[in-house]
Amino acid sequence: MENEFEKDDFLARWHANELSEKQRIAFEASEEYPYYKAILEGTDLLAVPKYDKDTAYKKIKAGALADAKKARRTPAWLYAVAAGMLLFFGLWSVFNTQDTTYETRFGERLTVSLPDGSKASLNATSRLSFDADAWENERTVSLDGEAFFKVEKGASFTVATKKGTVTVLGTQFSVATVGGVFEIVCFEGKVGVTDANEQQLLTKGQALRLVNQKWERYTTAKAEPAWLQERSVFKNAPLSQVLDALSKQYGKAIDASKIDINQRFTGGFTHNDLRLALETICESMEITYIFKDDTTIVFVAK
Repeated sequence: MENEFEKDDFLARWHANELSEKQRIAFEASEEYPYYKAILEGTDLLAVPKYDKDTAYKKIKAGALADAKKARRTPAWLYAVAAGMLLFFGLWSVFNTQDTTYETRFGERLTVSLPDGSKASLNATSRLSFDADAWENERTVSLDGEAFFKVEKGASFTVATKKGTVTVLGTQFSVATVGGVFEIVCFEGKVGVTDANEQQLLTKGQALRLVNQKWERYTTAKAEPAWLQERSVFKNAPLSQVLDALSKQYGKAIDASKIDINQRFTGGFTHNDLRLALETICESMEITYIFKDDTTIVFVAK
């Protein structure tokens, strides 16, 4: 009779906690259990970012042999199971790292072409990812940070963020999750915005901002985000959003614990002169700043 522990999928089911309680207890009391445990603990397969079959197999074999020296000789069939698990986790790794990802650092901007010819311009410290293999059937990108999109006409195009989703057909728009604020600006066409509570529609020149769980609408006459031209511009925006944008452009830590970051700011700052940017923000907000060190700026009330 075939040993149930030697079945091809048994170790995978055990690792996924899919065994019955009776099966688990019997397995952990068996002679085979220490060897199975050695296979997983000795390989660190799930923590290896780049799949290397030869190296991983050596780790499996070394881990199993180490335990064998303390007990009896490792059964030959266990190496076959190990190889099977190696293939299983290797394929798991491959099929779960299909996303194409682009990232920007402090003060950096990047424009990328998507599989259908659409363009995405990333602002500083932003991350964009998508599944190229699934693109033909589903034009979806995940965004953390801020980006401006020029979308080719076609099936619906979706931008997924932690705050909500933005869906369009073919248009130009920007999406930002900065300083705790979720903001969408439509520069051309129509944009649908969905969060946990409601759906809203924007047309050209309309903008939507989610602050403290409340939606705010405003209008703009601009054809594209100002940050594409090395400036950040805001319209009645929370100061938290402004200071977070300043931090991302200049790579400085911000200490705003001594001021009210909920007060509103209208205006902008340049991306190529830090002191001028600071003075521009502070002048209209009745606040001032101090360089605590080379990396931290402290804001205080005047």
